[in-house]
Amino acid sequence: MLTIKKARLSDIQAISNLYEMYLSFYQVDISNKDPEAFLRTRLENNESVIFYVVNENNEYVGFAQLYPLFCSLEMNKTWLLYDLYVHAEHRKNGVAQLLLDQADLLAKETNASFVMLSTGIDNLKAQKLYEKNNYIRDNEFYTYVKSL
Repeated sequence: MLTIKKARLSDIQAISNLYEMYLSFYQVDISNKDPEAFLRTRLENNESVIFYVVNENNEYVGFAQLYPLFCSLEMNKTWLLYDLYVHAEHRKNGVAQLLLDQADLLAKETNASFVMLSTGIDNLKAQKLYEKNNYIRDNEFYTYVKSL
């Protein structure tokens, strides 16, 4: 049985383990960085909402982090689903679906216009899941990033 919960500060250490796996998946160098502190600060400052899933053994098996944004075109709140990760041993068990459903619920509860996300162009499994959940790939806009 899977249970989804909204993260509190007391959950950060366990979620941080998943977050580090997520960063590794995307080949992010975390040398001289503190992933746990990053997550803790987001929650302390109410800058994000984190949901996590535990299994019947109370193991943390997945998480999603959403950031509140605003859309000038919609003149309304939106949510950026920036992080979503499921432990490799627990994939294909409905964990990601629970997290996506919870993101939808958060958006509805906050009267947001939409949830947006991005994923690697080679992450075909995630793309298939997102499209199954009515996320539409935007072919009208390009994303540009300027590193500082």
